[in-house]
Amino acid sequence: MWFPCMLVWCVLQLGACERVLVVFPVARRSHTLLGDHLVSALHSGGHHVTYITTFSRVKPAERLTVIDIGAGDNDAAAGSRSFLPEFLWSWLPPHQFLWEGARAAERALRQPAVQALLLDPATSFDAVVADWYYSGLLAPLAEVFSCPLVWYSGADASWLSVRLVHEAGGGGSAALAVDPRARAAPRLPPSAPDRAHRLARQAYLSAWIYYMTHYVESPVYYEVYQLALQRRGLAVPPYEALVHNGSLLLLNSHPLLGQALPLPNNAKYIAGHHIHGSAGTLPKGLQEIVDKAKHGVIYVNLGGSVSEELPLAMKQQLLRAFRQLEQTVVWRCRGQLDHVPGNVVLAERLPHQAMLKHPNTVILITHGGFLPYLEAMYHSVPIIGIPLEEEHLLTMDIVTSRGRGVRVARSGTMGYQIKDAVIEILGNFSYRSNVQEVSNILHQQLVPPQQELLYWLQLVMSTGGAPHLRSPAVHLTLMERFHLDVIALLVMLYWFLTKVAKLVKVYWDDWGATEREQYCDDKKNE
Repeated sequence: MWFPCMLVWCVLQLGACERVLVVFPVARRSHTLLGDHLVSALHSGGHHVTYITTFSRVKPAERLTVIDIGAGDNDAAAGSRSFLPEFLWSWLPPHQFLWEGARAAERALRQPAVQALLLDPATSFDAVVADWYYSGLLAPLAEVFSCPLVWYSGADASWLSVRLVHEAGGGGSAALAVDPRARAAPRLPPSAPDRAHRLARQAYLSAWIYYMTHYVESPVYYEVYQLALQRRGLAVPPYEALVHNGSLLLLNSHPLLGQALPLPNNAKYIAGHHIHGSAGTLPKGLQEIVDKAKHGVIYVNLGGSVSEELPLAMKQQLLRAFRQLEQTVVWRCRGQLDHVPGNVVLAERLPHQAMLKHPNTVILITHGGFLPYLEAMYHSVPIIGIPLEEEHLLTMDIVTSRGRGVRVARSGTMGYQIKDAVIEILGNFSYRSNVQEVSNILHQQLVPPQQELLYWLQLVMSTGGAPHLRSPAVHLTLMERFHLDVIALLVMLYWFLTKVAKLVKVYWDDWGATEREQYCDDKKNE
């Protein structure tokens, strides 16, 4: 009954043609891909969309304005870390990504085209959709345009993202929640050392978030937004209040894929909204090769920017590994390589979903990011993951612990490990069975994720921010959240009772001594 009612409601609302500002400032292809699909869905739904992005493939059109801020050097730091040996990752400060997120957001906000948008009092929007990347600097956009704020996360739910619309812990205690850059997912039941480690890491990152919010991002907030707010006759509220004023958090994930944290009512899973209907078709020549691959196809996609920066020695090592396989290997790789084996096909551009969807695709070799993991599970393809960045470690830990793939470490024996991983996956039917089970569940959602995304956005815009969905925990102070006043009261009560007990003991001892002396005197008199 709910499904047809939703359909009718959404269709009736299409004529509203709300104005939506979508901001995806991170210069990474995965972020841009998700932003493009989000914008396409809104535009197809009849809305006027203004899209702030980096290297987007979306072109301006009627009811669609694209503000291209360029890629800049957002990936400079990430690129320099991508190929560090895994043992060196542990030496990188865990708070580094907080700086990366703040820099990406600040860079976008200081662009002349974005400043012109902010400083024009005639510009208005009905909602702001902001890509969350470890920073809250995009949140005040909603205050400038006096409209609801919707956060979007392209990764799994974590206490760092859920805290934007819920309590500081994000609804997940350190016993069952980790941040996206952790090296491993929690195991149940959690051991005391594991809980202590996660609690310490959560406290460490929380302290850094406090520092970033009050001493790094807050000054930028006043520099970037104060004039825009004043031109509209609006007061300049405290920065931290705006960061936690989001109406909705959209998560491109699913409980089956990640940590499955307890979420507030205004955090919604929309896993695979970019997949539905976007498979495309393979080029004719490649289609014939894939169709005729009698031993199956191993699809290699290490990510666009990553494959470009991959050291030549590592590429040659992969080619030597692929030479030993009987399967056809289709590798999305830019540039020319020497000594390419006969069973390897190199292609600069590939319809990613079409490759995964093809029935002959038996394995995906990837860097272990969350997005290719989601896509592989949707198309029931097991994974071989070669983590190239810190954030890939958590995803691959989930993949391996749930029997959905194999992790290969970057080392001198990587080629042998890949061959062994292929033999392991193809020789053990449980991998295919596990991913098929996940795929079946992802395909059995009540409504298509893209349609659900539009429904929640429309609900937020039509109800003034959907206040009925908001978590009351977001309004709790630190003292109220952790019951510090109650604990202090109990400590004071305990202290008071101990003093009373000591006083009673003193009087009791004095009274007892007096009684004993009186008793002794009576005995002597007798």
